[in-house]
Amino acid sequence: MGTGLLVAGLLAAACLLYSVPHRGPGTLVLQRSARDDPRPGIADAPLMLDLTGAILAAGAPVAHALEILAASCDPVVAARLRRVKDALDLGAEWESAWETAGPGAARGRRDCVDDLRETLRFAAGTGAPSAAIIHACAAQLRRRRNREVERKAAALGVKLVVPLGLCALPSFVCLGVLPVVWALLPSL
Repeated sequence: MGTGLLVAGLLAAACLLYSVPHRGPGTLVLQRSARDDPRPGIADAPLMLDLTGAILAAGAPVAHALEILAASCDPVVAARLRRVKDALDLGAEWESAWETAGPGAARGRRDCVDDLRETLRFAAGTGAPSAAIIHACAAQLRRRRNREVERKAAALGVKLVVPLGLCALPSFVCLGVLPVVWALLPSL
């Protein structure tokens, strides 16, 4: 049995070594794609706003803030932010630069890039130090999301009453009440 386990272990190690690409003698290279990355980047609007506010508070212009932010975002969001940054660097107007980002969410729904666009509009339009406004918008988005989650949780509680009533109540009656009533009835 011990020999069988040893052979199985050696076969597994050989399969692993041959499945990993080699670069030069003795050097293993592990290749990962963006899909394999367990933490592909951020796509959370409040977090993106907080990071952008910190970058702007440090004195960076909006286009540079978008470039820095894109480096830590989800690949899809990062590509959209880089298109906006490139358009701004080429001298495009604010609205046309953000139109180059393209749609990100389903129709009628806002995504993190849309929230970032609306919040940064004031900073880009006026040139005013707007880090405090950006942090306030991030807090507002978090509160809005928390209220939505609480509303959905409350609705779930109401929806769970029906299965409880249809499944648990009849079984309680059949297993708890009927035997007691049956035992109390006089024997015929």
